[in-house]
Amino acid sequence: MGGKVRDVISTGFSQCGYHNIENELVFHSNPGFIFHDSCGFESGSIAEFEDMKTFVAGCSIATKL
Repeated sequence: MGGKVRDVISTGFSQCGYHNIENELVFHSNPGFIFHDSCGFESGSIAEFEDMKTFVAGCSIATKL
């Protein structure tokens, strides 16, 4: 317990894959909770943030999701 972690850089986490916020994931175990595939914007670009704002604004006025 509490062993030393090796100093290794994982290349799997150094780059993001392709994401599209329009893609949704719905789980049969909880169909009321919908995930959207987004790169995120905590350290992303202005374009990613604008995509998210456009998506949320569109969903907020939608009458059918």
